[in-house]
Amino acid sequence: MNGDMLLQRVIDGDHEAFSALYRAYVDKLYSYGLSLGFNENNCLDAIQDVFCKIYTHRNELAHVQNISFYLFRSLKNRLIDINKKNKTEYLNPDYETIFHSDISIIETIIDKEEGILLQQKVKSLLLNLTNNQREAVYLRYMQEMDYDEIAELLNINSESVRKLVYRAILKMREQTGLGTGLVLLLLKNYYNEVLK
Repeated sequence: MNGDMLLQRVIDGDHEAFSALYRAYVDKLYSYGLSLGFNENNCLDAIQDVFCKIYTHRNELAHVQNISFYLFRSLKNRLIDINKKNKTEYLNPDYETIFHSDISIIETIIDKEEGILLQQKVKSLLLNLTNNQREAVYLRYMQEMDYDEIAELLNINSESVRKLVYRAILKMREQTGLGTGLVLLLLKNYYNEVLK
């Protein structure tokens, strides 16, 4: 059952649907929060707050047309609020989120050296992108958001998001000599490993 159908059941008071909605999105939201540069505890607290708000205000959510976008937007806003309050971790005084990913060693690859070199290459490719390019690529290809949703999250227009994603992929293709499909496959594998 998709998230929008679950939301409708949550609005109708179905507690099992609420649990299913939570289970369907908690890992994605957690990975997104970490990838934005927030610490684990703040991510978990923010996710808890978002779902508590959904539960307590479920009767007011009939206007939500895309629960996935609503959850990502709510999480990002809540993380910013938490960090404004704590004033301990938010990295940029202009409240532009620094989008980054930490590297971890791939232990599931048979040849560790090749795995490490591949991880370093992908990390290097990502570091050559702007923060907005990294975030836009992550949201587009890892979270499968459409350009309009990403535009709202980044506070830019959808045409600018298209250009960000296009230029990011083009830059990575030029640096690797690989086609778009292989670049995207490398990114998916990288994010799946790093954000486990």
